[in-house]
Amino acid sequence: MSGAAVAPAAAQPAAGRAPCELKVDRVSRWYGDVLALDAVDFSFAPGVTGLLGPNGAGKSTLIRLLVGLARPGDGAVRLDGQPVANNLDALARIGYVADSEGIYEELSARRFVADQARVRGFAGTAADARAEACLLRVGLGDALDRRCGGYSKGMRQRLKLAQALLHDPDVLVLDEPLNGLDPVMRRDFIRIIRELGDAGATVVVSSHVLHEVEAMTNSIVLLHHGQVLAEGTVAHIRDLLDTFARRIRVLTDRPRDLARELLTHEQLLSGLQMTEGGVILETLRPDRACAQLQQIAAAGAVRVWAVDPLDEDLASVFAYLVD
Repeated sequence: MSGAAVAPAAAQPAAGRAPCELKVDRVSRWYGDVLALDAVDFSFAPGVTGLLGPNGAGKSTLIRLLVGLARPGDGAVRLDGQPVANNLDALARIGYVADSEGIYEELSARRFVADQARVRGFAGTAADARAEACLLRVGLGDALDRRCGGYSKGMRQRLKLAQALLHDPDVLVLDEPLNGLDPVMRRDFIRIIRELGDAGATVVVSSHVLHEVEAMTNSIVLLHHGQVLAEGTVAHIRDLLDTFARRIRVLTDRPRDLARELLTHEQLLSGLQMTEGGVILETLRPDRACAQLQQIAAAGAVRVWAVDPLDEDLASVFAYLVD
């Protein structure tokens, strides 16, 4: 794929941007007799938040409401207390990278983004300069004057991000922004998104690729059947799932002796699996299990090389919640 690597961009200090709140205030939305969102109520704060959910969860509907492309049936989406729907002042503070295409195929990237800059209020040479700066930021410096119709999928994604950044939005909503990108460009996109969040923007990223969301943020909102199933950090949500056993891998020189010792403690383990070089524990009491492992290691009869939690990641939390 042609196109230069994304050039490093200096993050703005968080103090340079006033914090804003994007509030989803008991929002419901119907499509005929189908309830797509059911009294959804939460807030997006400055920083990056991942918006997750299986197909049919209501993510696409919520994104359309966040950027003013649809109106709630009940409730409201508010930016700093002002409704977003049909509010030009609020909408002018929001940038949007859609999953669908919206590019003029016959225009060059420079012309396309400069025209978008003029729509955003930039005039004359200021529009051209702003367009070029945003295209350089997303790594399209060697393809500024190429026709958009000749762009690859990955280049189109970068082009959409460039036009979304034109007006330095307070809120940036990205719907599956990493689709079509090669691994290097995914890394650079993730870096840009994190920089924007660190600089104080409120960034909402919808994605089905959980490890990519986890690389961008530890804060998530999980939708399921049109409702908020969970919100907060991955660690916080995992702590709430105390009805599920935690899985811990222990590497040791004497796995059978370690297993035998652990099994002498009543109500400590709900499962145990022997593996090459160690054991995998299942326990509803991870703190107690780790304390017991420390005692066993300190006694010296068994050497413990490593203790690793296996289900603290976002994919595991997601599976527990929606299965």
